[in-house]
Amino acid sequence: MAEAPGREVAVATDGRAGAGLAAIAQTARWAGIAQLISFYRYIAFNVPRVTTTVGIVVLLGIAAIRLYWLVGGFPLPVYPAYLGGYFGLLVAVAVLAAGSMVIGLKPRLVRLGWVLGSVVSVASIAMYVASRTVGLPGLPRLLRWWDYPLGTFAMALAALFVALHLSVVTGMNVAYPQRRDWHD
Repeated sequence: MAEAPGREVAVATDGRAGAGLAAIAQTARWAGIAQLISFYRYIAFNVPRVTTTVGIVVLLGIAAIRLYWLVGGFPLPVYPAYLGGYFGLLVAVAVLAAGSMVIGLKPRLVRLGWVLGSVVSVASIAMYVASRTVGLPGLPRLLRWWDYPLGTFAMALAALFVALHLSVVTGMNVAYPQRRDWHD
């Protein structure tokens, strides 16, 4: 496929990994994905405290829903022990991630909080989708039960956190303690 003049992308081809990256880059250029996700170059926000606060609130919302389910608010009267362990682990990791973002003494600690928050969010989405599509052991009633409002809200929070973290990673947003030195 011929590239437009001035649109060449240099990709290192050192061994198999380099060849794989070259193939991925070529596929992304061909599919137009590169142009689709390059919006972050044109839009940027400089509100690091707001970005981090929204991330913390969303994570605590995810943890609160799981804690509510853990202490008896789950829509089924009895659920398997592994699900209780999963809820407890998600609550602990979400609170740990939010705490590391609150403390924010070192940028590395805050980045770890964002990564842990994304892990919690992706795990929440994956478990919710799996429970509704293929089912979970001991929970056949959850199969195809998409209209549970609290579960849908929890997935919306998880998707919001992943989108917010993606905006931080791409540079569209800045998370505390980082900041942009813009001078108008």
